[in-house]
Amino acid sequence: MRFWNYKSQDFYIFYESIFDSDFPIEKKKIILRSLFTGEYFLSNIICISKVCFEEYKKNNFKKILKPKKVNKRIIRHQFTNFNDTINLLLEEKLLIKNFWKKIYQNEKTHLITKSEKDKKEYLYIDIPEEGGYFLNKTVGYEYGKKEELFLKYINSQKIKWKKIKLTEITDVIKADTFENSFDKK
Repeated sequence: MRFWNYKSQDFYIFYESIFDSDFPIEKKKIILRSLFTGEYFLSNIICISKVCFEEYKKNNFKKILKPKKVNKRIIRHQFTNFNDTINLLLEEKLLIKNFWKKIYQNEKTHLITKSEKDKKEYLYIDIPEEGGYFLNKTVGYEYGKKEELFLKYINSQKIKWKKIKLTEITDVIKADTFENSFDKK
C-alpha cells in the first residue's frame, strides 16, 4: 500500500532533534534532505497540463519508457524547491501541525512539459490529492496501472481546462508563505 499522505510523528521528532542539535546549519540541511529523500508526500503532483496529458494519450496512457524522447519532455515543475522548504523549517522551530502544513504547501508540483515551462503559461486540470496519483520516488514519480486508469477516466469525461501563468503561481506561493510565517508559534 502506498501512503501518500502519511504524517508520521517520527518525522517531526527527528526534525525537533535535528533543529535542537548543535550541528551547524549546513549539516542540519543535509540530514533533513536525507531524511525526506524519496518520501511519497514530497513533490506532490496536484495538476497535469493539457500538453502533458496529450503526450500520455498518444501512448494510449501506457507508461512512457526512458528511451523515448517524450519522457525527457515531461517534467515535474515544483514552484518551491526542497532546499527552500528546508530553510523555512530551520528558520524557527515549528509546531507539528505547522511543520506538516509547511511541507505540503511548499511541495505542490505540476506535471508539465519543458516547452510549457519555457512559455510560462499552460492549460491544466487538478489531480485529486486523495487518490495518491503520481507519487514521489527517490528518482522520478510513480506511474502504474492506477495512474493509467485515472488518465483514461479523465479522457472519458468532458475536461474543463484551466489556464495559469507560472508567475501567478509563484506570487500565490510567496503570499501563502508570508501569511503562514505568522503560524509558527
